[in-house]
Amino acid sequence: MFVKRIVDIDFAVIAMGLVCAAMLAGCGGFTEDTNTANRESAGNSELGTLVAKKYAEARTTQTGFVAVDEKSDSLTLVLETFGGCLKQDGHYVWNPDYYHADSIAFGYRFSGDSLYLSQLYESGTTREYDTFIYYGGENGKLDGVWQLFPCLYVDDQYGCVNDGYEKFMKIDGDKVEFRAGDLPGFNYMESVFINDLFDYLEYQLSIMITGIFYNANLDKEKEEYGITVTSQTDSAMTFTYDNHTFEVELKHVSYHDSVSVVVTSGSIQCIASYREFNDMTPELCNDGNSKYMRGDDEGALRVERDNEIEFETCIDSILGREHRL
Repeated sequence: MFVKRIVDIDFAVIAMGLVCAAMLAGCGGFTEDTNTANRESAGNSELGTLVAKKYAEARTTQTGFVAVDEKSDSLTLVLETFGGCLKQDGHYVWNPDYYHADSIAFGYRFSGDSLYLSQLYESGTTREYDTFIYYGGENGKLDGVWQLFPCLYVDDQYGCVNDGYEKFMKIDGDKVEFRAGDLPGFNYMESVFINDLFDYLEYQLSIMITGIFYNANLDKEKEEYGITVTSQTDSAMTFTYDNHTFEVELKHVSYHDSVSVVVTSGSIQCIASYREFNDMTPELCNDGNSKYMRGDDEGALRVERDNEIEFETCIDSILGREHRL
């Protein structure tokens, strides 16, 4: 639950409800914590400067506008889409006249230099009151650069995640911009991707390449599958399994953008790759990208290209077995 809501604060994901993959991806990194002292003392002028610097280096993920009602301490975030990749007679067609707007309302309050955004979240049978925490701005002033704290309240429960990204929001008058960056020092070798790799070696379960961004505890899998890690850094690992030695090396990683991981065993080299295009364009809107489209029956919102099947098949070849669909 907490992982889903933390990931959802990326505004388009909240508005469009595209949370399933995010829910599954981050579960390994969830922790409960009722000690809020660090959160309450998070802000000072130096921290605000640091947040602004990290925001400047991060990648834009969404833009929109914000309507503020100071009398009721509420704000509404609005994301507009101009032009869309729609399905017509089974084909993807770019419609330059397409327009869509999603909005979501929050109550807001300040505590120190932290900004609390609260909403009533309803989906299916779920009905909960969520409070997200941003820090790094000025008390009493919405305008500024804010960083999303990796913990939130769901009703009266407080929970956190420990995943490999940082998210930011900048409010400037009636404009709002969301950005995301990679968390410095994150241990990618203790991630859902590595957990999936271990599970695949043992059971041929699927491997989610984007799991590289989400923290996971691997102790159980190592013990149950007889995996021995002989060396490890934040971006590389060597381990043995079933009389095979595997070397894992993270070549490139960029949250909300791209991933490249190389797994080598003997003379066989397997490359896992992922590329995300969040902004749908006329060039991307074509049937050639149909298997990479992400959206609904009406059209596509973005393109996500990966080679998970090819990567899994390559891993199978190391163990001398057939790929199982």
